[in-house]
Amino acid sequence: MKRIVSSFLVALLLVPALAQANQRKYGMAGCGLGSIVMGQDGGQISAATTNSTSYSQVGGITSGTSNCEPDEGGKTTITIGQEMFMSRNFVALSKEMAQGDGETLRAFAQALGCRPEVYTDVASQLQRSYGSIFSAPGAVDALETAKSEVRKNPSLAAACLHVG
Repeated sequence: MKRIVSSFLVALLLVPALAQANQRKYGMAGCGLGSIVMGQDGGQISAATTNSTSYSQVGGITSGTSNCEPDEGGKTTITIGQEMFMSRNFVALSKEMAQGDGETLRAFAQALGCRPEVYTDVASQLQRSYGSIFSAPGAVDALETAKSEVRKNPSLAAACLHVG
């Protein structure tokens, strides 16, 4: 009896998630170029590989293209994209943040929604805060600390749309 009740509760919890997933234009691999090429019901391994090699998910999530439609307010989708970016680029981002410049750091600033004209200030702020950002345990905590450090500067907080 406990097994039936447990199975029912699990199914009950999954129904809203499945209903929401069916409203999306992409499959389990997520949005990005792979979702356009493979479609919602296509090979999700191929879609995920395409997304990873083309880096289209972060750009799509940030810009709302490539089937990456923001949720209400877009916060969840953007945060997931930022977390994916931070996880995949953790080592390179750590190195470039310590140096104060680099291609990965520029892409990170874009993922934070920072306007290009404030990149130098963002990079400087993150470089100064390097010790606290990378003392956080793991990529997600480092991301949240980095966003918090950018928010400490009112002009940067206003120029970076996705740090809130």
